Amino acid sequence: MVKLTPTMEKELQGFRVSIRGNEDSKTICNVEELISYAQARTGAETSKIAMSMWFRRYAFFVTAQLYMVSKHRLAWEGTLGDMGVLDDPEDEHWLPDFLLKTNRWGIVPEKESSAALQTILSRFGADAIAPVSKTTKISKHVLWETIWSYAVWMYSELLKLPDIKARVEADINCLLEDEIWLNIERRSPFKRFLGGKTIPESMNPYKRMTCCLYYRIDGQEKCAYCPNKNS
Repeated sequence: MVKLTPTMEKELQGFRVSIRGNEDSKTICNVEELISYAQARTGAETSKIAMSMWFRRYAFFVTAQLYMVSKHRLAWEGTLGDMGVLDDPEDEHWLPDFLLKTNRWGIVPEKESSAALQTILSRFGADAIAPVSKTTKISKHVLWETIWSYAVWMYSELLKLPDIKARVEADINCLLEDEIWLNIERRSPFKRFLGGKTIPESMNPYKRMTCCLYYRIDGQEKCAYCPNKNS
């Protein structure tokens, strides 16, 4: 087991992920409880909209896992059940923090990096997306793209670090291959979202392929990345 350095802990906090919290964290036990929580916090008119808004927050957590593997070759050994939500009810913007209730991290050998990335996609991606999509009928692609929209930004920053650039490029290529998505999705949705562009090209400017329904929240408009921005 590896102990994170103070610098690593601070990096995680940039994704709203913390390993130090309190007993007030919320543990979501099932999708029905999650939907109820999200609708109460967003005022969304449907469960589909509420869960899309939840994934706009939860995507930080998944991106943090990818970040730790790609930058530090460290993988969190917890599960979704080991994650708590720290939420200030007075926060009208609903920006919760994610508490890792277990602080166990394992070193990822270079030859096992693809397996570590696949575990993240399965354990924290598919296992969270599947029940939400089944219950609310929201497209899985919408939720995967919400995760991708954070991941692509994160990888665009890691590519600026010369000492790990080659490793980061290898991880990105791995995420774009269909093989790593075996038993998760038929093909890499990340490759579809990238649309043949490089990571830097896709960020200039970034545009989604699917709509996250943000504009359906009372008082909000279509976000800057919306594919329907001008319609």
